[in-house]
Amino acid sequence: MSLIDYVWYVGERFHQREQSPGDGNMLIAICWYCTFFLPLVSVVNKLNISLVLQLLGSIVLIVVPFVFCHIRYNHKNKYLIGLQYKNKKHWGRRLLIIWSFLLAVIIMEFIVMIKIGFWHIGA
Repeated sequence: MSLIDYVWYVGERFHQREQSPGDGNMLIAICWYCTFFLPLVSVVNKLNISLVLQLLGSIVLIVVPFVFCHIRYNHKNKYLIGLQYKNKKHWGRRLLIIWSFLLAVIIMEFIVMIKIGFWHIGA
């Protein structure tokens, strides 16, 4: 959980410092959507499950990161995570590193999904 907590805290600190529109919960959600949601939805689509079940599954997968953040990041955990990372600096650079890593994972996912035949380029 330490990596997820770190990503959340970087998002929270950057949001607090720069008054940016995204916070830690949104950063966790974006990481979830880009690394797990797209491949899982692609796999489920290939299983020829009914459209209603696909939509229900997609809605559940969309809600998962927000429920996780609501349960995980209560006042006590926020305080403990804040103590753990309070002496860190350069939040903008840390956020850039997270976004760069996320972009690398997304590119790898696209390549793998195209190579194994889940996604197709062109008509």
